[in-house]
Amino acid sequence: MTQRLACFKLAKNMLWLLLPVILGACSLLPESSPVTFYRLPPPQLATPQKPVVQRAVTLRVNRPETSGLLSGNRIAVIPQHNQLSAYQGARWAASVPVLFRDQLIETWQQPGGIQHIISDSEALQAEIELRGTLRAFHTEYRQGKPVVVIHFDAQLVDPGDRRLVASRRFATVAAPVTAEVPDVVTAFGVAQAQLSSEILDWILMTMESRERR
Repeated sequence: MTQRLACFKLAKNMLWLLLPVILGACSLLPESSPVTFYRLPPPQLATPQKPVVQRAVTLRVNRPETSGLLSGNRIAVIPQHNQLSAYQGARWAASVPVLFRDQLIETWQQPGGIQHIISDSEALQAEIELRGTLRAFHTEYRQGKPVVVIHFDAQLVDPGDRRLVASRRFATVAAPVTAEVPDVVTAFGVAQAQLSSEILDWILMTMESRERR
């Protein structure tokens, strides 16, 4: 019994002696770097010069298919030789598929043209559905200068019979003013706005073509 008590006191004394060393080691652990979250700039659209004809349809916009780095919320960059990386200390406010989908919806709700626009997170019926694969949503360096690149393979599908109505590949680029992340994000907004406009025109022309049949 006396031997056990002596061992207990020895262990307790050693713990007090080692405590400053343990605390000192904890203070040497690297601090986590701060992260800034970015959203795409709100779409700025010009006021139509003539009234926009609204089509009495409901369009569902699905999150695009993605892979690898584009599935998360990292801001992708290719600095050189196809080496896919990400900006340090910067993230998108949402995953890239959600960011891309929500920006399309927000942009298209402003000018009209389509009466109702919903997302794939809403359990509602729709006459036409936009889906596709986001092939590129990154910055790459060309001749030493950053360029934002967006590639989207779009598909229009009839949800009633799951028939493919039309498909097309869209690609846009935009050059940031500087290589700093805030300017890169602004360039993403410019490229996304151009892409959104082109996709909407294509959807409206496809609908008009179907109505003539």
